[in-house]
Amino acid sequence: MVRQQDSVGLVTFDSEVRSFIPPRASSIHLNVLLRQLENLSPGGPTNVPEVFHRLAESIHRRGLIIIISDLYGDPRDIFRALRHFRHKRHEVLIFHVFDPAELRFPFDRMSNFVDLETGEDLQVDPKYLRKEYLSQIEQFVNSYRMECSESRIEYVLTDTSVPFEFMLTAYLGKRKRLG
Repeated sequence: MVRQQDSVGLVTFDSEVRSFIPPRASSIHLNVLLRQLENLSPGGPTNVPEVFHRLAESIHRRGLIIIISDLYGDPRDIFRALRHFRHKRHEVLIFHVFDPAELRFPFDRMSNFVDLETGEDLQVDPKYLRKEYLSQIEQFVNSYRMECSESRIEYVLTDTSVPFEFMLTAYLGKRKRLG
């Protein structure tokens, strides 16, 4: 992107915007963005819809909005916020990111699960939850896949085992070949 003189910025958030690096087009700026991404750690509870609505209103130049998130929250509210970006004529690309264990649920004995956002923990026997959990995660992913397709939003399901740079570079390379 930077080689094409495209400006790139970064917003990180939980329930509020935590960092905002305005768009610029330079290799030095790209290094600043990548360093910021490498240093991210989970924050508190998120408010995806509220932050997305505020961002949609504050970004005045049309552009490509790349969202890297687990998109946990009320899907209806998040869909409305994503459509807000589209209404403002932005192109939107979502990398829907999960831990590999969230997608496969490989647990086979009594386990303690801790919510990184709330600190709440829950002890469960996975054999009683596996089928229902996998069904619900599949419905969750499919609802985003379908809504994104209907709203002309690019959707990519990925997991945390894929390095960010590889995920983005592979997608943008594919997009360039198809475009």
